[in-house]
Amino acid sequence: MPSPTRFWSELKNSLQDRTNAGLFRSRRTWDHLSPRLVADERGQQLVNFGSNDYLSLSWYHPSPCTPSPCIDGIPENPATREGAGASPLITGSTREHDELAKEIARFEHEEGAILFSSGFAANVGVVSSVAGSDDIIFSDRLNHASLIDGCRLSRAKTIVYPHNDLEALQKLLKQHRHEGRRAFVVTDSLFSMDGDVPDLKVMRRLIEENDLIGILDEAHATGVYGVRGTGLVEHLAAESDRWIRTGTLSKAVGSVGGFVAGPKTLIDWLTNFARSYIYSTAAPASQLRRTLAAIRKLETMSIERDTLRSNAINLRQALRELGLCVGGADSPIVAIYATSVGEVMAWSHRLRERGLLVPAIRPPTVPDDGCLLRISMNTSHTSDDLTSLVDAFR
Repeated sequence: MPSPTRFWSELKNSLQDRTNAGLFRSRRTWDHLSPRLVADERGQQLVNFGSNDYLSLSWYHPSPCTPSPCIDGIPENPATREGAGASPLITGSTREHDELAKEIARFEHEEGAILFSSGFAANVGVVSSVAGSDDIIFSDRLNHASLIDGCRLSRAKTIVYPHNDLEALQKLLKQHRHEGRRAFVVTDSLFSMDGDVPDLKVMRRLIEENDLIGILDEAHATGVYGVRGTGLVEHLAAESDRWIRTGTLSKAVGSVGGFVAGPKTLIDWLTNFARSYIYSTAAPASQLRRTLAAIRKLETMSIERDTLRSNAINLRQALRELGLCVGGADSPIVAIYATSVGEVMAWSHRLRERGLLVPAIRPPTVPDDGCLLRISMNTSHTSDDLTSLVDAFR
């Protein structure tokens, strides 16, 4: 029988290999000072270009919070109870959960909605419960890890197509569509690292022509695109009853959790078969009250959405004029590509010395040849912040 000493030694050696490759990760602690500023462990203040809080709504407080009197740390008023205490199908679902689900359904113009503990859980739960071993999935090469894991857990045959290459997807459909009982296309709408988007109108056509169901992760597009802020399907007028659209509450909504909105049949199916929903404790009701207010606020922020994307276009143009390789179109996720792990880490370190927090993204988050700096813009960044960023690269 192998000794536990050998086991820990193997893990240590693997971690050392990762360190030698410049890929070791460690957790840092941050003090969030404002929607645009953070401080590190040493107290250095940095302009934060690493947050997904695109509309700064994590700082939105619709009403003041009044602490309740406590006895031995336990609130006297049961309405202030924090944890849900159980999974949604036991006793974890409350009036607050029901109200938020109904609000999301109204916001998305759908029959119903279901809440998950995270966007990751929503994606894993949807893909793994609607697709099965007799089915086939066509998945974008750069999909989020949660979509990839959902494909694996579904046990469906999964064919990966080149990133955003819909001509290649069309060829693969001709070759393999007949192999599955049911077929799905799985993709992000706004890719979280590169900041680019697929042509959803062309994808809709492929879905309809080939009798597919599209599973579309709108996590980073919710709040950022569309007149109402529901995402890229609305923004690009690519609606179809063949989409299953997932979303998150942890990006532009500024809260925590994930959701799916759609027909009642879909919501009933996920309630009965999505394991990441059935076997996870429900979110705290106190958090949901704030989330409800943030969604109602988000719906009115069309001017902020337009300004955010306009600033992103201008920033990309300024960076390209410096000769940098910049990805994306008008999203608040601005990718600057590097040639190696060493280069991207050096860039990030030098920016930090200038008071700018811009995360370096390395494998396995991106492919081996895809190291990049990921600039995440939000509505609180000032023109001086963006000028400082461009000047630092200059």
